[in-house]
Amino acid sequence: MAPVKPEMHFRRKKILITPHPNHLRALFFFFSLFFSFSASAQSTLDSLIDWVNTHPHNDSIRVHKLHRISYMLSETDVSRAFEYYKKVEAISDSMNFTFGKAIAQVNLGILLTSSGNFESSTNAYFKAIDLAKACNANRVEAVCLNNIGENFASQKDFDKCRRYALMALDINRRLKAARGVAINYELIARCDFEQRDYTDSRKNLDIGMTWARQANENYIYSQFYLGYGKLMAVENQTDSAKYFFDKAIASARETGDLRNEFQVFLAEAQYLKHIPAKNRISLLQQAMLLARQTHYMEGQARSAEQLSAAYDAINNKDSSLFYYRVFRRVSDSLFSENNQWNMIVKESEWTNRQKELENRNLKQITAAQEKQLAFKNILLVVGTLGFGLVLIVAFLLFKSYRSKKSKDEFQYKQKIAETEMQALQAQMNPHFFFNSLNSIENFIMQNEKKLASDYLNKFARFIRSILDSSNNDLIELNKDLESLQLYIDLEQLRFNHKFRYFCQVDPPLQDGEFHVPALLVQPFLENAINHGIGPSDRKDLKICLKVKLKDNYIHYIIEDNGIGREQSGIYKQINKPYHKSIGMKLTQDRINIFNQENGTTSNLKILDLYDENQKPAGTRIEFYIKAVTHAVAESHTGR
Repeated sequence: MAPVKPEMHFRRKKILITPHPNHLRALFFFFSLFFSFSASAQSTLDSLIDWVNTHPHNDSIRVHKLHRISYMLSETDVSRAFEYYKKVEAISDSMNFTFGKAIAQVNLGILLTSSGNFESSTNAYFKAIDLAKACNANRVEAVCLNNIGENFASQKDFDKCRRYALMALDINRRLKAARGVAINYELIARCDFEQRDYTDSRKNLDIGMTWARQANENYIYSQFYLGYGKLMAVENQTDSAKYFFDKAIASARETGDLRNEFQVFLAEAQYLKHIPAKNRISLLQQAMLLARQTHYMEGQARSAEQLSAAYDAINNKDSSLFYYRVFRRVSDSLFSENNQWNMIVKESEWTNRQKELENRNLKQITAAQEKQLAFKNILLVVGTLGFGLVLIVAFLLFKSYRSKKSKDEFQYKQKIAETEMQALQAQMNPHFFFNSLNSIENFIMQNEKKLASDYLNKFARFIRSILDSSNNDLIELNKDLESLQLYIDLEQLRFNHKFRYFCQVDPPLQDGEFHVPALLVQPFLENAINHGIGPSDRKDLKICLKVKLKDNYIHYIIEDNGIGREQSGIYKQINKPYHKSIGMKLTQDRINIFNQENGTTSNLKILDLYDENQKPAGTRIEFYIKAVTHAVAESHTGR
């Protein structure tokens, strides 16, 4: 199978082999197949090249576009493909684009694999892994590990192949990357198959197929169908094997993946035992043409080796010798052609030698400077003493700073605790209890037993909700609104339904996901009822609470159409000259502290409302707090 690609496919380098004259007819058929496939690919390639030519600015998008062009040219024009690859590498280096450097090394590794230089290919993958780790590109790291496993599979070292595939599998499982997990399982199943552990091979194919269905790519389906076909073939289930081989080819052709199609033809010829020699040779010729078409040198060698054996089996010595020579020529060229790739490796070796020369020069310079060591040592001692003194001073300053910071943090937390306790006490103020008990007494005196019972029940539920919320920093917004509704019900009973109450909450806030400080709005509602609604003689009195979610903040708007602040102040001066309300001040402190803890400043607004005649028509209070979700709220503990 082809190595895994990080974000696009990579292909192999081309080698020219002259076909035997007897095979020109098959060659013509497959060239016509290739041309029909490549029309849409050529259109895509032209579009990419046009984009690159009209967008000369070097950025990450350009790197990806150039990379795709290099991939698409790798089957038809290797020289241009390599030139585009070098552009990707050069631009990534100039931009210090670590991810671009990583996928360039992956590309290099695949090109080196195609040339048969597995050692250098593996080194390129290890470099890519280091770069991927530097930029947290875990998916690229998994691709490299899987491709290292592919290299070991090509060398028949299936134990090492399985080890690297399992390392890649662990990463892909953590990333929940269905495509990667499927490819890893397919490689492990292939190792099992090559070692004739057919039971485990089928087991890993079955597990991997569940992930392949999630990825839903014909490229991956083709590989799995091929694996099932080979298992059926070794079990002499020819019909089933042929069924899966046909599905593998169909899936490969859906995406124009000639490499997978090659693997199917080669597997059919190798594992289907009871097929005529003529059909076996035809399959191998098709595999050879596809290997040449995709510049797959290892595939050409494998096809030629089997064709030589197939012709030898029918005593066709000329064709057998022809393909044996092809096999030898391709095998020998795996390490002798592709000089461009080998030059990269040599360049790396040269760079290492240059570093060795620089180290030698440094040693010579060091030797020449030994005469100055005595003077430098004196300076070093003085500098060390001075540096030590600076460290001591810095340590003392730091210790003083830490001590002050700890003291400030303690005072801040203490202020939070005191403010919240004062707020709780203000919410449960004696006036509210006194008024509530008076209301209950009035209902009883007026023989309104049902009203008295309803009031007492709601009063008890409200007190319980206050006590429950006192154990937590934050409660669900829905529960807080329920407590407010209980409070409003009590006040409406006390004021004989003198006013109406409306509550509008944005739908996203109604699912219990968001948490708020308990009864943060209650003092504002209490102030509106006692100082705005209570003294008013209007018939259509109402209070409206709006709770909205906007830009990750919860916005509160409390609006009443009572007598307004100016008239309320006059009323208070006459009737309650010595009463000092602290509920509003404590609540504003709670809002400030909560927003500071969540990195937000406060913005409480109190607006006077006027009618069309500019007469007082009520009050509006607006403020917002940071929206805290369920996951964040769980990290809070009771004070």
